[in-house]
Amino acid sequence: MELLMSNYPPAKFATYNSQKIWSDYLSKSDTVRIATGYVSSESLIELQKIIEINTSPQLELLIGMHFFEGFTKQQYEAAVALNKILTEKNRGNIYISDKLKFHGKLYSFTSDARCFGAIVGSSNLNSIAGTSNKLYEVDYLLKDENAEQINKTILDLFNSLGTNMNDLPVITTFVGTNDLLKNHYGVIQVPATEMTDIWDTKNEVVFNIPVKTELKSNLNIYFGKGRINQRNFEVPRPWYEAEIIVSKSITDLDGYPKNRAFKVYTDDGWSFMCETNGQNSKNLRSQNDLQILGKWIKGRLESNDSLKVGNLVTEEVLEHYGNNIIKLMGTTDPNIWLLDFRAK
Repeated sequence: MELLMSNYPPAKFATYNSQKIWSDYLSKSDTVRIATGYVSSESLIELQKIIEINTSPQLELLIGMHFFEGFTKQQYEAAVALNKILTEKNRGNIYISDKLKFHGKLYSFTSDARCFGAIVGSSNLNSIAGTSNKLYEVDYLLKDENAEQINKTILDLFNSLGTNMNDLPVITTFVGTNDLLKNHYGVIQVPATEMTDIWDTKNEVVFNIPVKTELKSNLNIYFGKGRINQRNFEVPRPWYEAEIIVSKSITDLDGYPKNRAFKVYTDDGWSFMCETNGQNSKNLRSQNDLQILGKWIKGRLESNDSLKVGNLVTEEVLEHYGNNIIKLMGTTDPNIWLLDFRAK
């Protein structure tokens, strides 16, 4: 038995964490079984892409809490999409715990009918798959007989608590909103009074940056090539990973923030660090975590019902949303900029 820790600074105690085990064992497995309380839309869409682009593993998943506490629309649509491809490819099943709430976190990895590893601990699917923001988790890695026992327990949970998603009525009532940035590491939700004060410092510098819809870049990085390991197993790019490629005709304009970091305040009340880099400062991205800017932009498209999780951002999506321009606006402080992507 080995202790696995998230290993984020300043608490860097371990060299091997659950996310590394997940990536390694996923590529070794014929079958992966998961029983977890909560799922996120981005973790489900990552599993879907893994199934689409790799010939293995089989996947069986129990979702333990959402039947009772509700799905957001994005979570449910992602679960439906994953279940559809598992069914079509005969690659596994999704079970929903509809008898009582299940809040455990169990993962087993099987090859040649033998469970060679299992993880038990605090990590929900979005943490172990690496799609959540920095949340410190602690898990145990089990092997041999102990891993086999966890695998058997998961199978028992499927049978005793779970109902195959195909056998359940379609859910039409959803909870909450796609509030992806709330409590996100590196993101601040700004009080309304402070937002007013910040926006009152806006000067006359404005850059109208078109939102591009290239197939494998900008907001569609998810559809590009993922990371391929030595076993030729491909791990997809995160759904919300994104950057804006800004045209040279804009970056050459006077006042454009070139090759540097700066704080942004958004029109809907968030603040985070961004940076420009690359040739001609063409890359506009969130600093340290490329998913923050992606969650801000794509989350708004999703909440507006313009974009479904897992689909391409197209001109039609932006037309439905009502805006294809992000405004980058200067303030009296050169280190503070404003971002505006309101639907019209």
